[in-house]
Amino acid sequence: MSESIQLKEPLFKLIVRFNNGEMVHHVTTAPLDARLIATDTRYAVISLYSCENPSDCIEISVINLRDVTFIKTERVTLDQLTAERRMAGLHSSGTTSADDRLPKSLAQVKFI
Repeated sequence: MSESIQLKEPLFKLIVRFNNGEMVHHVTTAPLDARLIATDTRYAVISLYSCENPSDCIEISVINLRDVTFIKTERVTLDQLTAERRMAGLHSSGTTSADDRLPKSLAQVKFI
């Protein structure tokens, strides 16, 4: 069993916005320079790895870049990640600590 990943700054929020307005957010440790994406690149592969057990890939998403309006990363701090607001209408039955609000997975992006 692998050791867990301790989140250290710098961290980046990966944001993918689709043509239909849907947005997907993940946390990654490396910035994405969209200028380095070649014009003939068709797909982005986003792999999510558990922070508890980094050898476990918990999700793989293949995204057709023709369906994407933009893909970018923004630098964030651990404080910003723990302070993000929840969506309206979602209530928790108990109080949550800052550790519970930290991301449970880290993303890696590759382009093909």
